[in-house]
Amino acid sequence: MEDYAPLDENSESLPPIREQLNNDLEKDQQQQQSPLSEKRQVSNKSIDSLAEAETDLDATESLQSVLNSVVKVFCTSTPCNFSLPWQVKSQVVATASGFIIKNRWILSNAHAVANQSSIRIRKHGDAKKYSARIVHIAHECDLVIMTVDDDKFWNNLEPLTFSNDMPSLQESLTIVGYPIGGDNISVTKGVISRVVMSTYSHSREDLLTIQIDAAINGGNSGGPAVQGKLVIGVSFQSYNQLQLIGYIIPVSVIKHLLDDIELHDKYTGFPRMAFRYQSMENSSYREYLKLNHDQHGILVTSVEPACVLSKVLQEDDVITEIDGVPIADDGTVHFRRGERLSFRYLEKLKFVDDRVTFTIIRQGKQLTLTSRLDNNQELVPSHSHDKCPEYLIYAGIVFTVLTRFYLYEWGKRDWYEKAPKHLVDLAYEAKLQEPDQQIVIINRILVDDVNHGVDSELKNSVLETVNGIKINNIKHLAELIDKISKDDDNGFIRFEMDNKNVIVMSCKQVAQSEARILKQNSIAQPRSENLC
Repeated sequence: MEDYAPLDENSESLPPIREQLNNDLEKDQQQQQSPLSEKRQVSNKSIDSLAEAETDLDATESLQSVLNSVVKVFCTSTPCNFSLPWQVKSQVVATASGFIIKNRWILSNAHAVANQSSIRIRKHGDAKKYSARIVHIAHECDLVIMTVDDDKFWNNLEPLTFSNDMPSLQESLTIVGYPIGGDNISVTKGVISRVVMSTYSHSREDLLTIQIDAAINGGNSGGPAVQGKLVIGVSFQSYNQLQLIGYIIPVSVIKHLLDDIELHDKYTGFPRMAFRYQSMENSSYREYLKLNHDQHGILVTSVEPACVLSKVLQEDDVITEIDGVPIADDGTVHFRRGERLSFRYLEKLKFVDDRVTFTIIRQGKQLTLTSRLDNNQELVPSHSHDKCPEYLIYAGIVFTVLTRFYLYEWGKRDWYEKAPKHLVDLAYEAKLQEPDQQIVIINRILVDDVNHGVDSELKNSVLETVNGIKINNIKHLAELIDKISKDDDNGFIRFEMDNKNVIVMSCKQVAQSEARILKQNSIAQPRSENLC
């Protein structure tokens, strides 16, 4: 990795270089007494030096125009508390980078402004921080579009242009941004190491990424990766176990966001083909499924019931092509010469409600199936950015929704080892049956006389039914409780868990205890705002 100082500190040295080269040429012309071969050598050397200097000068001028369009982002965030869902955590202050694109928009990373309370942006070479706001945010691809309403901010700013081509391996690139360790802009050079589908840590979404041999440090996030004056990607994450490895979001993903906004006037997300599969590299399995030697693809092992694809795909279908693109037995498709990508690459090129065509082998017969695409959330959502946790307190029992962010309260990096095993299993294995389905759990029990004797071990139990009615989501739970309490305030409510444990409460006693429990625990309201 090679670091460059900000260009404006060295810009005064450029004119003397050109002047010196011109002097060298004049001296060469004055050397009339030198042998012809010697004069030619001097002349050729001077011309080569001049060409190199002109190239360096052009590169420097290109870089200067890029620097003028790169900004520093200052964000104060207020994270939600999924363990105590009626509270928020302490504010966090962080910096990131961004750059100017069309429509007076500023592009940066979504993770830099998640749960934002305040965003301010400073231009290169300026001391003032301008108040900014979010126009569109796309957590799945870790991108955000912001703007500044103050017209003075936009003086002398020009949007950067995106490249139309995917860079090749070993091509050089420049990373521009504001990494930690200093307040001024930083310029780093590297090369393209690999193009691959990988997991975006902010959202757990698998999308196309470009791996580079330059580290992406804290604060670099959101800055442009450029070749000349063209943007080829956005810096966004690094690999903790390795040095000098960083990842950028390629232009194809950025343009998907911009095209999505243009088509739908908002960000609608990436489609999700919610089926599980396995490779077809085992010869016995291929023979069992009646595949010819020239038939290749992936085996569908299950389809999520809530996914629209459940109407066309079945267990034991072998998908050989998607939109006419052949799928290999290992689940990859051709990308470009010598490179292959996961077939999920084809999925993420499309938009929600686009149509997709599958060529499949079903019981030895080849079929062509067509379906639209949707993007239903997973039953246990992978991320809950900018979403406060939903909760309901009844008789001191705190009900909430199972999400990955709830499980992260046991540790962001090792939650799958420390969180309750049955909840971890649900996070990995549970399938969405209905579009609005949620897993409702007992977050904790706030001790009070009304719930005396209720086993504290019921914490983190999954709620199955209320008075025998199966719970679909936490809003459904709130509606049932309200209805039962209203219809018979002298009656009882029976909560049954998935482990068959039961809680029974008197509606009248619960109503008398609510204000007391809230006051004892300094809780403003018994429900999240969306349930009131």
